[in-house]
Amino acid sequence: MKFWESSIIKSLGWKEEPKGVAKVMSVCMLIFIATGIFLPNSLSETIVFQLIIWGSLIIFFVLLAYVLIKRFFSKN
Repeated sequence: MKFWESSIIKSLGWKEEPKGVAKVMSVCMLIFIATGIFLPNSLSETIVFQLIIWGSLIIFFVLLAYVLIKRFFSKN
């Protein structure tokens, strides 16, 4: 079964597989949420996992800013 066809993803509201930047953003946000919920504190406080968590959050917000700026300038 493909990841994007699972019942958990469908319950989050995604009807179809995201494409391009949206796919990267959704994976980054899923990494951030999953590590915050499912990892014990002893693992999530290590430097490696902190880099993964904060890196995915930074990538998400950079891509969000890119999409918003792209939409703003394409309408003019």
